[in-house]
Amino acid sequence: MGWRQLKKTAKQELKCGPHSFGEVQKFFLRHPCADLDRMFVTVDDGSGNTIAVSIAWVKMPKASEASDLKRLIDRDGTGNVALYGETHHGSRFTGENYDSRLRQRLVVIAESAPQAGRPSEATLETAVELAVEFPSP
Repeated sequence: MGWRQLKKTAKQELKCGPHSFGEVQKFFLRHPCADLDRMFVTVDDGSGNTIAVSIAWVKMPKASEASDLKRLIDRDGTGNVALYGETHHGSRFTGENYDSRLRQRLVVIAESAPQAGRPSEATLETAVELAVEFPSP
């Protein structure tokens, strides 16, 4: 693809509630997560555009809770896990370039946003499709 990673930062959290908002935060108050890893990656698409990608790996105690969480976060307007990097790196995530993946007790959430230049919508969408396949840091 010609992309290259410019910067990566990651953080592990013990609780999901303080790092979420909306109905998703209420969900975590009733169903605490087992683990939360968040990462922010900046990539260059090879065409002079820089893309910010934020990824969260949420591990739940039970597969049924992970399934319920994914169903909730995939609905517009219900909230989400707070994206790592938005306040630290100035990226503006809007929810438009979003993807998630469920695997047993793990829910992976990714969003992308242009950071510099004018990456295409297809490029931003490809970034999140790839990001949800990343292993946790």
